[in-house]
Amino acid sequence: MTEIRDEFVHPGPQPNGLQAADDGLWVIDQVDNHLYKLDYETGETLEKLPTETEHSSGVTLGGGHLWVASTFTLELVQCNMDGSSVAKYDTPGKGIVAFGNPDNQRVSGAHGMEWIDDDNMWVAVPPAQRVYLMDPGTMTVKRSIPSPGNRPHGLFMHEGSMWLADTGACKVHKLDPETGDVLDEIDVPAPELHGMTIHDGNLWFCCAETRRVCTVPLPA
Repeated sequence: MTEIRDEFVHPGPQPNGLQAADDGLWVIDQVDNHLYKLDYETGETLEKLPTETEHSSGVTLGGGHLWVASTFTLELVQCNMDGSSVAKYDTPGKGIVAFGNPDNQRVSGAHGMEWIDDDNMWVAVPPAQRVYLMDPGTMTVKRSIPSPGNRPHGLFMHEGSMWLADTGACKVHKLDPETGDVLDEIDVPAPELHGMTIHDGNLWFCCAETRRVCTVPLPA
């Protein structure tokens, strides 16, 4: 059985994306659309920054900027470290009907994001059921891999593998980033998986509904 440890409750209304940094845990909230930087030990708010995003669901840090997935505007927003916008780009797979269901006309943008370096950034897009590798310099798609479930959310890279949360399946899948093949998986039956990151060898995730921020030991 998966060991799920409660760390703290997010101070905002609905956390939906996580990104670990050396000096705190970045959280994007999907209701107030603020970026929070929280203390790992206490959950205390170290910074709270407004963003020009709507129903935001993903965040990453790289190249001297914060990057936020603005879900309802179908944009990836490049932000300064004070939350102000530098530029806005179309979400890859924009216009795909949500979750591949032609009867569901609600469209949804990107969720999990993971900066790798100046040439590479991964972006998970639930409606497309794919994870896109993008060039953050040009914001063009280099290639993509399929998600094993239908609601990919938070993700991070660790020792050459991708770890991808799936909200619908209540699992975290370890993937080969070249092929998308599933190498391992972790069952997380509750709370619901949303944003995810890695810090000090532990998987950190948040649940939008309960506001819980939890950790799971990462398998060796």
